[in-house]
Amino acid sequence: MRAKNGWTAFSFITCFLWNLILVAAAYYVARQVLLEMHRLLDPLLASGTGLSENVRPAVAGMERLLSELNKYLASAVFATGGIVTLLLWLTLMPQGRRLADRAAVNSSTVSAKPVADKAKKQPKVEASSPPELRPPSFQSAVQMLSILQREGRLIDFLQEDLGAYEDSQIGAAVRSIHQGCRDALSEHVELKPIYRETEGDAVTVAPGFDSRAVRLTGNVAGNPPFKGVLRHRGWRIARMELPATPAGAKEDLIVAPAEVEVQ
Repeated sequence: MRAKNGWTAFSFITCFLWNLILVAAAYYVARQVLLEMHRLLDPLLASGTGLSENVRPAVAGMERLLSELNKYLASAVFATGGIVTLLLWLTLMPQGRRLADRAAVNSSTVSAKPVADKAKKQPKVEASSPPELRPPSFQSAVQMLSILQREGRLIDFLQEDLGAYEDSQIGAAVRSIHQGCRDALSEHVELKPIYRETEGDAVTVAPGFDSRAVRLTGNVAGNPPFKGVLRHRGWRIARMELPATPAGAKEDLIVAPAEVEVQ
């Protein structure tokens, strides 16, 4: 039970953390694209130079569309990110709980055998039996959340009600959060792309590829090698350095301490 509960919390924190970083980056990029398009269209509408009577309404309509997109951009991006995080977590959670159940059954079966029987005959190990799983530790995830909170105020931003702010204020806050979280990741985590080719290039997936590192989409049939187009280079952790914790210390679930100013 402890292993299953631990996996449930750990998988949620992991999905939430990485999807949040991706959603924040997507919001920042989309925001910059909309602002750039506004900068291109505003001078044309203001001066009207070079615009015919047929083109001017189309440009004005585009301007109104950009304004509507700008108005609902934050809500749409972060709501989509929340839905994706929930779906990913609901996909991973049952798999981890099933593995924990199978590991617990295997462990109890082995411990129930008498010691004399073990000395006489070694138990057969089936090739299909999964390895024993140990309960996940929250400490690394808590440390990473604490670092992102300290450097980029990430938790404060997520707990804030964005409905009370204008989009321009949210955009300025995301820039600061993005820079702080980026610096924190650069200091503690080194990420390297799985493929070094540029996205859009043609690549070949060789036989015996790691299915955890490469996900095939589209018309997948037959056996490798597969030839296709690289849509995302993927990421793997090359180095992770987190603060060491004393041996035997209890897990600390404090992400950020409360601050009290004494008068």
